[in-house]
Amino acid sequence: MSQVWPGVIIEENNLQVHISALRKAFGSAGDSKTFLLTVAGRGYRFVAPIETESPNTTLAVAPAMPASAIPLRTSNLPQQLTSFIGRQQEIGQIAGQFQHQRLVTLTGAGGVGKTRLAVKAGWQLAAHYPDGVWLVELAPIQDPQLVVAAIAEALAIELAGGAPLAAAAVALANKHLLLILDNCEHVIGQAATVAETLLRAAPRLSILTTSRERLAIAGENVVRVPSLKMPETAASLTAAQAQDFEAVQLFVERARGMGEDWRLTDATAPAVASICRRLDGIPLAIEMAVPRLRVLSLSQLADGLKDRFRMLAEGSRTALPRHRTLEAVIDWSYALLNEQEQLLFRRLSVFAGTVGLEAITAVAARPELSETQTLDLLLSLIEKSLVVTERSNGDLRYRMLESNRDYARQKLGHDAALLLREYHADFYRARMAQATVEWETMSAAQWLDRYGPDVDEIRTALHWAFSLQGDDVLALDLVANSHVIWGELGLTADHRQWVQTALARVHDTTPKKTIARLLSWHAGDVKDIDDPTDYDDAIRAAELHAQLGNAFAEGQALLRAGSARLLPGNGEESEPLLLKAYALLKPFGASKTLARCLSALASAHLLAGDLTKARQRHEEALSISRQFNA
Repeated sequence: MSQVWPGVIIEENNLQVHISALRKAFGSAGDSKTFLLTVAGRGYRFVAPIETESPNTTLAVAPAMPASAIPLRTSNLPQQLTSFIGRQQEIGQIAGQFQHQRLVTLTGAGGVGKTRLAVKAGWQLAAHYPDGVWLVELAPIQDPQLVVAAIAEALAIELAGGAPLAAAAVALANKHLLLILDNCEHVIGQAATVAETLLRAAPRLSILTTSRERLAIAGENVVRVPSLKMPETAASLTAAQAQDFEAVQLFVERARGMGEDWRLTDATAPAVASICRRLDGIPLAIEMAVPRLRVLSLSQLADGLKDRFRMLAEGSRTALPRHRTLEAVIDWSYALLNEQEQLLFRRLSVFAGTVGLEAITAVAARPELSETQTLDLLLSLIEKSLVVTERSNGDLRYRMLESNRDYARQKLGHDAALLLREYHADFYRARMAQATVEWETMSAAQWLDRYGPDVDEIRTALHWAFSLQGDDVLALDLVANSHVIWGELGLTADHRQWVQTALARVHDTTPKKTIARLLSWHAGDVKDIDDPTDYDDAIRAAELHAQLGNAFAEGQALLRAGSARLLPGNGEESEPLLLKAYALLKPFGASKTLARCLSALASAHLLAGDLTKARQRHEEALSISRQFNA
């Protein structure tokens, strides 16, 4: 660049652009010779025959390279400068696939380490390919038509000007080699066409591709490259336990590589594990974060990751531009999405954890996208490694990596986010109302499988609804309908916080139904067992439910009131309340609340000394309970 553009500031990619333009110009002239060769680690070389004209000499013509000739080198794989952490399972999976297949694609999120894994696998498989293992880097290519040229450069083969793909197929027809096509996502269509053509023409050729989405052609086998393994929880983690996880191993290895005496201890292990989780176990993000330890403590680094794109705004100087910052990694993927994919990607950021298709359709898709469109777009985002799928007891749920979620939120915009928050809170209010009804006749295990994962969404919805920009009506209704999930998960402190926050917001226009539910949950489940105001809240809730004509809810509240008085010496007061509750609940059929009422009546009879009635009521309660726990 100093020779061609002296004194001018030129970006490196400008050189690549002009070299590509030269190659296209030479190709359009119909000349079959290869003019420019890429020399790995050095640059570009002019390799066409040279004719020297002189008045005193005849023309001297250098011989051209035969079309099928590949140099005697057996690989152009780069040597890795840092240790390779983990991934033994994935390497074994890749090797196993190539025993029976010829096309394997590594897919995964940006920065997850697909290229590094492909190179490592290439080195380990090299002995199986007499004609070598060859890496073709497609990231610098902007014109899909240059995919074949990039392959030709890596292998140093000559292409015919009129039909370069056909020429490449002829050159590789008898070769027994492994071709690694790295970073295919931005030229995915052409990469797929080239791979399929070459595999059909060369029966002993194998291809390993890396891409944020699969090629989607016949014979392709996909290996999804996950994040590095991370601890589920970090609070009580010891150094020895933390070292069992790949993400922590990488963090420690890179921290030691900074030239300072850095050690993982029992005191620092929880913080390191937390940082790795905040970074989704993405190797590139971890490697960007570790150098900050030169100026930050572990706690400061963890706190700084709340603004991760500012914190990780500088990476390796020699990395590709799209890998120099965490934001650039995601920018690359986002730019490859079409307008509707970008829309759904931004909107999915409203969710806090894993969600089902029903939630995505009701919240992120409205009002523009139909259910069918949403499913197609969601599938596309999954294919492009921007959304992760998780299977829970046969049901598919979906989530974004935390870094992707933060990026999408920044792209969403304030007004759009506000509207989505309202949709989100409204959806989970209705979902929890449905969950409360289903809880009465569904086994605890089945109910928790279906609704347990929603707890993070409930928290998120409540934090927004109670905020200055939120909606008090939605907030109170959501608390009133989310009682069961806190109880089933044993989250008494959360339950108490939200119920008491909600009761403090009750005013003259709050619907009686909402007030009654809040008082009912306030009684018994939120307060201490011996709190005398339990009874008062339950009686008031029962009166409100009676005014609204909701007999089942009235029975629930009376059950709570009777249970609050279920103490020695109070039999005369508790038993009538429980009998009235039983009379209200029984017409609705078998339910968990009815079983609880029968159990409370049994206790009342026991306190009164009537063992026969107590046994009878207990047996009835057990009979009903067994229906829902079979």
